[in-house]
Amino acid sequence: MGRKSKADVRKKEILEHFYIVLKDEGFENASIAKIANLMDVNPSLLIHYFKTKEEMVFAFVEFLLGRYEVTFKEAMFNSEDPQERFDNTLNTMFSEDWLNFSEQTVFYACYYLSSRHARIKELFQEMYTKFKDVLIPEIQSWMKAGIIEESDPESVADYLIIMNEGLTYFDKLMSDPEGFKRRAAFLKASVVKTLTT
Repeated sequence: MGRKSKADVRKKEILEHFYIVLKDEGFENASIAKIANLMDVNPSLLIHYFKTKEEMVFAFVEFLLGRYEVTFKEAMFNSEDPQERFDNTLNTMFSEDWLNFSEQTVFYACYYLSSRHARIKELFQEMYTKFKDVLIPEIQSWMKAGIIEESDPESVADYLIIMNEGLTYFDKLMSDPEGFKRRAAFLKASVVKTLTT
């Protein structure tokens, strides 16, 4: 694997600071000047790497979605045993760690932008497609091992993603940690029951 270029390293640093500004200020109030101020650099440095705020937003969405993909794979698929991988998948998808992995307000602000920007919508579609591409072989291995009932793997992947997204979206609205634990445990048990009976 080759070394990252200085430009790649700098862009990642800018996007990490953009994340902080978004978390604190929201998209409406985020600006290149505020990011530069946080980094203690001249705004022209940011403009050298990202010509406009819109260009930075597109790069940021790619950056954020890439973090989700890497974390998902590392958390769930660190075993050769299909049963452990099934358990890891559900434990991860219905965990507070997954919920808190990224500031959900930033994620859903990006998600909202997908309704207004075709490129951001495409990026989210790519993320969910990759998510499904990772899940489908796993689901097939769970079926082969007799862990879950035979079914259409793509439909099972859709089901898991929809349950996970619904939980995280609803929890963000409710802001109730104890309620999240209860809802997550109930949904996880419901998923196990649905897939194994």
